Amino acid sequence: MRRPVFSRFAAIRFQTAMPTLLIVRPPEQAAADLRICAEAGWRGVAAAPFAVEADPAALAALPPRFQTADAVFWVSPSAVAVAAPHLDFSDGRKAQITVGQGSRQALQTYCPHPVLSPDTGSDSEAVLRMAVWDSLPRGANVLIVRGKGGRGFLADNLRRRGFAVGFAEVYFRRPQSINWQAVAEAEPDAAWVASAEAVRGLFTQAGPAFTQILQSLLYFTNHQRVADALYAAGAKRAAVVGRLAADTLKRYTEQSR
Repeated sequence: MRRPVFSRFAAIRFQTAMPTLLIVRPPEQAAADLRICAEAGWRGVAAAPFAVEADPAALAALPPRFQTADAVFWVSPSAVAVAAPHLDFSDGRKAQITVGQGSRQALQTYCPHPVLSPDTGSDSEAVLRMAVWDSLPRGANVLIVRGKGGRGFLADNLRRRGFAVGFAEVYFRRPQSINWQAVAEAEPDAAWVASAEAVRGLFTQAGPAFTQILQSLLYFTNHQRVADALYAAGAKRAAVVGRLAADTLKRYTEQSR
């Protein structure tokens, strides 16, 4: 049974005047999150259970596949960061589609043409509801740029609608050790995690003592599926906030006073 999402307006008591947020994100994404923390008056502490590593062979094969695609779907900011610098976006003839606003903003730094993303939602279900698919002819070539593995929901549904769908799996997640001593010294009040893979990596590494700490935190996340993964790992409180934003953190700070 799905557990209820912890209300963002519930009472919270932070341990210090400057709350600490544990950022469970790859290093290249954590940098922006650290800036958001600073803007909100929070201390950010990065704790990534894996690093994103490019697949050289997949990247080498990507440009010709990109050029022949009618539409390209970018699964994550990591996919953009790994692959976009190697591609030519100048012609503007193909639809560029991202899963959410974070990926859209990342891709827009490389693409001089409009980048599409769902108006509401940030998952494959929301992408499937976009009007862009109605503008493409049956049999159009759709390229999905992602890491190794992942959900097949969007690809399966697009194929049922008559599209030719392929994957470019341009990166993989390499496990890396978290500095648990630094986590304990930071005494985090909350954590930000944006993928079920990160949840599993975080709790898999934690021993009994650190698992208890992790389970006690308030978690901010971007999707109900991630909240469900947190509850499955034993977390008690999760708030689905969409994107991490300074205004969100400031609201929680005000509630704790």
